[in-house]
Amino acid sequence: MLESLIDTLGMPTFVLIVVGTSLLIVVILLMSYFKVLISITNFTFPNAKIRARGNPFIKRDVLKPLAGSNNVNQIFSQIRKENYDIPKEETDDLPAIEKKLEENVIEDFKKAYMAAPTNFKPFVNTWLLKYDLKMVKRAMKGIYKERDSEHINKKLLPVKRIDEEKLEEMKSARNLQELIAILKETDMGEPLKGKEKVDDFFEIDVALDRFLFQKIRSVVNQVEGEERSTVRYFFGYYTDVLNLKIVLRGLREDIDEETLKESLLPSGRELEDWKLENMIEANSIEEALIELEGTSYSELRDAKSSMSYFELEKKLDEKLLALVSEIHSQDILTVGPLLKFSIAKEMELRNLKILIRGVKESMDPEKMTDLMIMEGAG
Repeated sequence: MLESLIDTLGMPTFVLIVVGTSLLIVVILLMSYFKVLISITNFTFPNAKIRARGNPFIKRDVLKPLAGSNNVNQIFSQIRKENYDIPKEETDDLPAIEKKLEENVIEDFKKAYMAAPTNFKPFVNTWLLKYDLKMVKRAMKGIYKERDSEHINKKLLPVKRIDEEKLEEMKSARNLQELIAILKETDMGEPLKGKEKVDDFFEIDVALDRFLFQKIRSVVNQVEGEERSTVRYFFGYYTDVLNLKIVLRGLREDIDEETLKESLLPSGRELEDWKLENMIEANSIEEALIELEGTSYSELRDAKSSMSYFELEKKLDEKLLALVSEIHSQDILTVGPLLKFSIAKEMELRNLKILIRGVKESMDPEKMTDLMIMEGAG
């Protein structure tokens, strides 16, 4: 057959076809290789910055000795060594310490934004929005619970959309109507429309969470190139975790079924709408967890029946941390470190607050570490 083809085309033509086809295959392979190489190059600098900063306070071998030390000065010394700026004069004021820790985390995200590859800046910028919304929720919750303005204002920090000027305006608000009017000029005004007289803070909380979710999903859908599949894989499971938290919280707070179903986010990686709706219709959290059979979340179903909502939420956070740790090890040269940093920073902030408060209040070290979210937990 080959001989007849050569006879038909002629040897020179046949050789040209073979050489051309071979070159085309080589070019296609090289193009694929260059895409990977460009991606690695783009992430080299940000990943170096992230590695230098690290997330030491999600590691068991760091946290457990500190929890057992019963020495608050040693803890502050270790925290400062890891680039957390905690002024010495504030070490006796717990709210001030916690505010300073949060401020450090916000600054870390701003630095990550500056270092991120151009195509990933929108992702990090949207992650910063979480902290803007945290300040909005904090102010609204304070008003909703009729806390005095001084108590509320002490907990507020400028982030990005909520800058110093906007923060000062927010501090002047005397009620929800005034606060929502102040936020109307920002993109956070849209999800708060018509929420001035809601009876349950759950509705405001979920509206802001859905707004954030839509923003994150929008930037995830814009990711192209080698990182696309990894980011979407992460986002699918991140969505599952958020939906499970909404369902579990709704059941705990006895939110009516219709409101809870309307609060759900679009389905994620494993949990379809129908499965989540079946969970909502359950008579108890324990009964709802039966619906997780056959998914990677079934471990929650196997948990002891006495496990509280907060312990279940912690299990979900541990699962999320395990996911980004796995992605980090598989995509260590590209987007893995950034995804892990985004999730681990939040866990680290929680752990530090528990650690400092626990030692100051002489909490049992085992109980303290049980409350923390650490790598390798489970």
